[in-house]
Amino acid sequence: MELRKLLKAREAAGNPIRVGWVGAGRMLTGAITQTAQMKGMWNAVICDLRTENAVRAYEINGVSRDDLIISNDVEEINAALDAGKSVVTGDCKIMSQINVDCVVEGTGNTNVGAEVAYRCIMNKKHIIMLNVETDVVIGPVLHQMAKSAGIVYSVSSGDEPGLITELVDRWEGLGFEIVAVGKTPSSLGKLDYDATPDTVAEDAKELKVNPHFLVTFRDTTKTAIEMTSISNATGLPVDKRGMHGPVSGVVEMAQNFRLKSEGGLLDHIGVVDYAVPLKNPDGSVDFVNSVTPGVFVVIRAKHPQMQADLQYFDVEHTGEYYTLYTPYHLVTSEIPLSIVRAVEENEPTVVPTYGRLTEVIGIAKKDMMPGDIVDGGGGFTVYASNDWAYIAKEQKLVPFGLLDHAKVIAPIKKGEPVTFDHVEVRKDTVLYHLRELQDSLIQPTMPEELKEMKK
Repeated sequence: MELRKLLKAREAAGNPIRVGWVGAGRMLTGAITQTAQMKGMWNAVICDLRTENAVRAYEINGVSRDDLIISNDVEEINAALDAGKSVVTGDCKIMSQINVDCVVEGTGNTNVGAEVAYRCIMNKKHIIMLNVETDVVIGPVLHQMAKSAGIVYSVSSGDEPGLITELVDRWEGLGFEIVAVGKTPSSLGKLDYDATPDTVAEDAKELKVNPHFLVTFRDTTKTAIEMTSISNATGLPVDKRGMHGPVSGVVEMAQNFRLKSEGGLLDHIGVVDYAVPLKNPDGSVDFVNSVTPGVFVVIRAKHPQMQADLQYFDVEHTGEYYTLYTPYHLVTSEIPLSIVRAVEENEPTVVPTYGRLTEVIGIAKKDMMPGDIVDGGGGFTVYASNDWAYIAKEQKLVPFGLLDHAKVIAPIKKGEPVTFDHVEVRKDTVLYHLRELQDSLIQPTMPEELKEMKK
């Protein structure tokens, strides 16, 4: 993609890509700011329930409040856009009817993500998802629907799913064997499966983040979700339920992510996983020797000349296993790449090419009894793990995204995976009905089918 050329042409024609944003939190405000610096791009509409957040996202990029149209009326909004006015709205349900070229959904709310994505696809409007939480529940069916509609459904560039998927494509395309891919978030320096908003409250205040948000990073929920999205996009499954997650820095990666028969942790080659960062003597994260906050790809090079070349460039290795990594991920900066690719080339960045390969499931943080309500990710009751989707189906495990506000109907013990025998899930959401449709149309990808798909 010739990014500069494409956008300069748009700029010269006076026809910038019109972008509609759903959510004006920390991540999307950064992406909105990045887009504001680009030629041939226009932050046409920003949607947030808290309209002041959307107004602020404009104001910090030089757009005066007095120059904004604030409305929930589709006709008024479209007229404003045609007149060159930027718009703020509080109603995400109308985004698919607004005259923009592409919508970016970044709320992190699974139900909102489902509704926005579905409406956009039905109205043949490109939809880019920073909301990976939705993708891992209904991404396969949304992808198929978008293909049929001739538009793009895609998880975004920049975040770990986009970055890792691109690295897998590069290195496997170059002829290397992919051994393991993953991320090393700094948050896992304080890994705690029992984390709750109460236990992280002090750290959340210091970091100036929502405690529920911080919980999803500390208890591996966010990691399980992102690695599942990557799995379904690349065809790399989990090696075991919940992955391995060893403490590893740059040096330890190729030592740990190799076959057990050769001194590593893996039963199989070609998996998604994660690593816990190294720590300094004072307990802080060792950012020098860890990959944190980046991503890694462990490859296997069997040819002596390939080994010699990699070692010539000082690539860290153990035997035939070599560690390639990016020590950062720039989600706010790179989201626009997916927008341009969708609009100009009708191509996605990350889609579940391998269907329902891996499923995100819920593990109980505490004992629960009939009548209790499961509060979903970032709360007090469950954290996310992952496993092969066919195993999740066989064991009747509830997709994690459906657990929010589920009612407990049978006792659940701490540490137990939550099944459909344990809970009644909400059936009054677009998310539920799309998942029901997906289950009827797209069956889990079996190991033998995966082998055939990857030939």
